[in-house]
Amino acid sequence: MSAVLAIRNATQMLTIDECHQITSLIDTLKTKYKQLNSDALKRDKDVKAELAKRTSIIKKIHEIEPHFKIESHFTDDDLKTVLESVRTNKSNILKENKRRERLEKKWTDAGFQSECPKMDNDTLDAHIKTLLQKQRDDKNDAKKAQSLILSTQNKRNKLFDKVSQLGLQLPPPDTTLEQLQIILTNHNDSEKQRRKDDATIKKFRNQLDKIIADYPDAGIIDAPIDATSTTLENALNAARETRDNFKKTQKNLEKIQKAQERVHKKLADEKKKSDAKADKIAAKEAGEKGPKKNGFYQAFTKYITQEIEDGHIDQSIIDDAGGKGKYNSKKWAEMDDSQKKDLNAPWNIITT
Repeated sequence: MSAVLAIRNATQMLTIDECHQITSLIDTLKTKYKQLNSDALKRDKDVKAELAKRTSIIKKIHEIEPHFKIESHFTDDDLKTVLESVRTNKSNILKENKRRERLEKKWTDAGFQSECPKMDNDTLDAHIKTLLQKQRDDKNDAKKAQSLILSTQNKRNKLFDKVSQLGLQLPPPDTTLEQLQIILTNHNDSEKQRRKDDATIKKFRNQLDKIIADYPDAGIIDAPIDATSTTLENALNAARETRDNFKKTQKNLEKIQKAQERVHKKLADEKKKSDAKADKIAAKEAGEKGPKKNGFYQAFTKYITQEIEDGHIDQSIIDDAGGKGKYNSKKWAEMDDSQKKDLNAPWNIITT
């Protein structure tokens, strides 16, 4: 039940006792009436504003898409979404159109002979890039081919001049690079072999000269000054054989000589022993005494005895050595032969 109908029904139910309250009720209704009128005006204003806003959005949509159909169930948010969508589509179309213009200009500037093909922008862009890359590749290939021609010609000219400067037979002017390379290779191989032969000749000559110098009495035959490597090698082999035979002969002679020397030495030693024995027998018969055996050591032991008696050597040292005999032997062994036989040694001075 609406509020108006409820008030109308309630009015019929008023009693005499409530009559004095009707005035305040009327004032309340007047106040409410004013408030409701104000709210109605505000509501109508808001409705008009929303309608104007909706109409503005629909107008903007139709300005971009005149044939776009607005459904009755579209909310304001739906219309905003549609407006944003058609604006985005319009922006994309403008961008694609401008991109198309740039691609067509790029096609024209590239100098392609045919008209710009009818295809979507992405396909056209890729197609142009492929053709431009092919242009660059063709240009680079042509440049490389030209550079190769120039490089080959320069190499050929330099090689022609080099072959001409070597003093060889002057090649024909139309000789190719490959032919010139063969001529130079053959020349270099020939020079390499010549240097190898010269080195071999020098090596054989030095070896032969050394053998002749080391064995001048061997009768080695020298090779001619202008001998080839083969002649020198043969002469060197012959020299080595002559040298080896000479060394064998010399070795045999040395063996014979050493054998003779041993025989002579043996005879001399036997004669020396015989003469010494005869001298000893003669001295004995004559009553003469021979030299003392190991006289230097006997003089040393006599000197040590005197040093002990004079107190220059402590008896405890002698005892630690194991007795005077061992002490003498130890001290005597510490000296070399020149010290033992030194005439200025105190034991030799005493004896002299």
